[in-house]
Amino acid sequence: MAVVGAGYTGLWSAYYLAIHQPDLRVAVVESEVAGFGASGRNGGWCSAKIAGHRAVIARKHGRDAAVRLQRAMFATVDEVGRVAAREGIDAHFDKGGTVTLATAPGHVPRLQASIDLERTWGFGAEDWRWLDAAAARERLEARTVLGAVYTPHCAALHPARLVRGLAEAVERKGVRIFERTPALAI
Repeated sequence: MAVVGAGYTGLWSAYYLAIHQPDLRVAVVESEVAGFGASGRNGGWCSAKIAGHRAVIARKHGRDAAVRLQRAMFATVDEVGRVAAREGIDAHFDKGGTVTLATAPGHVPRLQASIDLERTWGFGAEDWRWLDAAAARERLEARTVLGAVYTPHCAALHPARLVRGLAEAVERKGVRIFERTPALAI
């Protein structure tokens, strides 16, 4: 099996191929070095946020598919942390969640409405919840805050450490990575 690109997508694909089919020969080709592009230089967030809008996904694929996708995104944040721990990748993974602050009176009803919307999709307080002003101030040591929305489904990490550690992990599983080897055709 050939995988083109040694960013997160290519390396995670190679990782799970090696885990689920250990007898499969897997090679990853990369025109630069593993993690050279956006995977090694992103903002350092492992987020469960879906690219695009859940309602659009629901229109195209059904409501259940949109909810399953969101739940899979939640699980993915935890899986990244589990793999980093299992493989000894020191990516500074810290699952602290995301806090969206209300710092003006108009923010409060909008943020609370966002939680109400999540409830209509079947997501509970374990996924998104309101923090009153005191809880928000305590969590972030923010002084001028009126409340906040909190979701636990986000982690901070060191992107370059994660991608390089993942490259080393797949090589330990027998995957060959060919850096400075551009794919000329697929």
